Amino acid sequence: MSLETEYSPSSAAHHPAPWYIEQYGLRSAVTKKTLGEKLQKFAYGTHDDEYLLLAQSSPNAPLLIFIHGGYWKALSAEESCMWANDALAQGFSFASINYTLAPQASLSHIVHQCRTAVQWLQQHSRLTPHSAVVSGSSAGAHLAAMCSTAASTNDFITGAVLLSGIYDLRPLLHTTVNDPLQLTEHDAALLSPQLLPVASVGQTILVWGQHETAAFKAQSTTYALHLAAGGNSAAHFEVNECDHFDLIYDLITPGTPLGDATLHLLNT
Repeated sequence: MSLETEYSPSSAAHHPAPWYIEQYGLRSAVTKKTLGEKLQKFAYGTHDDEYLLLAQSSPNAPLLIFIHGGYWKALSAEESCMWANDALAQGFSFASINYTLAPQASLSHIVHQCRTAVQWLQQHSRLTPHSAVVSGSSAGAHLAAMCSTAASTNDFITGAVLLSGIYDLRPLLHTTVNDPLQLTEHDAALLSPQLLPVASVGQTILVWGQHETAAFKAQSTTYALHLAAGGNSAAHFEVNECDHFDLIYDLITPGTPLGDATLHLLNT
């Protein structure tokens, strides 16, 4: 299998990526309609794209932060808030981070935006969560790692749930994924969690679906070993029947391997 195919999640998925993106939008639209004003929009910067959606539970409730994927060039916080209502129902807060998409922004700037959003949540939320878990899928898992396990300093994030992520960016240099990113070898090294020192985070969970390419599976297992070698607790596992895109539906669903793992981190 070619490198291009290995880093094309649709090549092993049940449906093409656009089908899932439409589903994300539909599910999130239902959530936004259900919550109404309980799901608020806050600016964490001055650019139009620098905002987050936040549904706040009671004071000191756990906080789940989600960073969307889309290979850094698609999707938004608006299409990635489908868990907000379920989060409130289970007694914790939820935030979905938006960022400027490539090629309008470089990947280093996108990382900066996500880190700034996390800092905003730490400094401006009326809540003081007893746990703050950052999660993300695919490119969002890379960004979540850059905000937690690969952050130079961290006194806020207590856990991370990383779904089907890319932690070593160097293979992407030889695929069309890099067309909007325009990463150099130097950029890829500086922005690859796999190549950066491990920051202290309570626990990290790395998960991928059964129906994913070997490259995506290897990215997760290799990064789990890197985290463990750096002294972090890192659990990793595959979810049967799921693919790269539908894995996220179980993020906080009780009784599922992924949902139970996320809920355990939030309640720790």
